[in-house]
Amino acid sequence: MAGEELRGSSAPFSLSFSGSGFLALYQVGVVQSLLELAPKLLQSAGKVYGSSAGSLIAAAVVCGISLDDLKEFFFSTVKEVRNTILGPFSPKCSLLANIKAVLQQMLPEDSYQLASGRLHISLTRVVDGQNVMASEFSSKEELIQALLCSCFLPVYCGFIPPSYRGVRYVDGGFTGLQPVSSLEEAVITVSPFTGELDICPRDCPATFFCFQIFNGSIQISMENLLRISYALFPPSTVVLNDFFSQGYQDTVLFLYRNNAFGLNYCDGNFRFASMCGRNDFAQSSRTATSLCKMVPQCLSACVLAGLAVWRKQQVAGLQDPLSKVLLQPHGLPAAVRKGLKRLRGLLEGISSMVKRLQKFLQTVVPGLPKRAVARR
Repeated sequence: MAGEELRGSSAPFSLSFSGSGFLALYQVGVVQSLLELAPKLLQSAGKVYGSSAGSLIAAAVVCGISLDDLKEFFFSTVKEVRNTILGPFSPKCSLLANIKAVLQQMLPEDSYQLASGRLHISLTRVVDGQNVMASEFSSKEELIQALLCSCFLPVYCGFIPPSYRGVRYVDGGFTGLQPVSSLEEAVITVSPFTGELDICPRDCPATFFCFQIFNGSIQISMENLLRISYALFPPSTVVLNDFFSQGYQDTVLFLYRNNAFGLNYCDGNFRFASMCGRNDFAQSSRTATSLCKMVPQCLSACVLAGLAVWRKQQVAGLQDPLSKVLLQPHGLPAAVRKGLKRLRGLLEGISSMVKRLQKFLQTVVPGLPKRAVARR
């Protein structure tokens, strides 16, 4: 979404939370960042879309659910799933029952009034497989049923789909992974999967190929494949907490790029109070990026990957100890130095292969001079 669209006070815009599974904690980090850094952005969103687990995050935004309580619910559910041999397929795990219980506890009594007209939940109708957007609710129970329908993944959550207003629906991600109601609508899209989206992880650009699936955009990469497995089969709470921090970080970078609503903290030299004075995020990023220009583009991937890890540590330093974001004594971040070390080993391996090829050519063509071999 263009920055100019954000600054227009009269131009309506919306938020869209994609299907995310257990990686919904990434979207919780996004919302946490917006609440702390750009609360007006959340308040000004005319419509908030959600699909599958993303609908729970959308409901939290619209109905004012505590993010700490929601985060704790995800962590407790992950621990329950990981303690069983079959994981989410275990009879002991009832994901839908847990979601229903926590919604009944967290949603206020007037939640259906807050949600009507503003919260749009993506559903997939069982009868004809068409996408349905639920946006009007007559009671709290009806709102909960719509959310349960959007989160119901067949077999994974059970065999009998729940119903909303007498019609059975399944996971909204099947027909609306990144839900929107109009292509002309200005929407800020949020997803834990890399793609052509506004707020999402930015993987190393080894491939730029994105494909459309279930009305959503996903980039083909090993990182995304790993994220999909995490969404269905949750990793440890430590890894999920990293996704929460990454969601916070990616939102900070989004606000920095777009200078949302012309806020003063998004100028070229902004920094956070918890960061050390000599830890210049922009300057260090430019320094590390310039190192990539010294090697071929195809070999700079590891340096960029190291830089991404270091950026993650910087923003994580907002809540973690300051030592995590300070530079190492040698002047370069440890992650970048590790990437350069791997790069040096790769170059030495290539040099060794060239020498072996040179010896082989001299054996095949005995009279061939060394310089001619080198030229070839």
